[in-house]
Amino acid sequence: MLLADEQVVRAALADYEGVFFRAFQDAWEDWRSLSLGGRLVFPSRTRACIVYDFAVQRVMAAVDGDANIYVIRRNETIKFVFGNTVALRLKKANEQGLGSNIETQATLDFVWQQEDLPGIPNVHKVEVVYTLNTLQTRIEQVSVVARDGQALLWSYDINPEQSANIVMLPTSPPPQDQRRAQVKLRNAESIDKGEQKKPSEK
Repeated sequence: MLLADEQVVRAALADYEGVFFRAFQDAWEDWRSLSLGGRLVFPSRTRACIVYDFAVQRVMAAVDGDANIYVIRRNETIKFVFGNTVALRLKKANEQGLGSNIETQATLDFVWQQEDLPGIPNVHKVEVVYTLNTLQTRIEQVSVVARDGQALLWSYDINPEQSANIVMLPTSPPPQDQRRAQVKLRNAESIDKGEQKKPSEK
């Protein structure tokens, strides 16, 4: 069993902290620009889905062409693999500071450290989560979180003063016809690649 190691994760993600922070902040502004307040039956659920979608698109656009990163699309979610070492997903934080989840089998595979991800074994699994302020009017914090089931292993905050101006993200993902071709992984699942190599290759 490979437990997520904080120092390994910090090293792998150090150059991308600004990408995560800005993606969430800009996704929140995208949500606000829709002006849907008072028009929704399930505002919190809808907001979380929309912010997630916008944030994922922004991160994908920011890392497009980066040979160090694989973007995995599976089970209506996105995972990012950095240097064949760290796998992460974006989430809204719950009251415990962990990513909010519906307990599907794919979710359990990710949140339990003893479980390998299909096709990409032996990676350090973490979540990058955003936390709202008490009034839920803005994103208060973005953090990298390691968990084992419902237990927090460790976490660290991405400092907005250090991260906010590191990178300017594109305002939209690349057009569909410009995205790279997908290749099949084990279990007939797909992965977007920055170069022609498999995650298991060094």
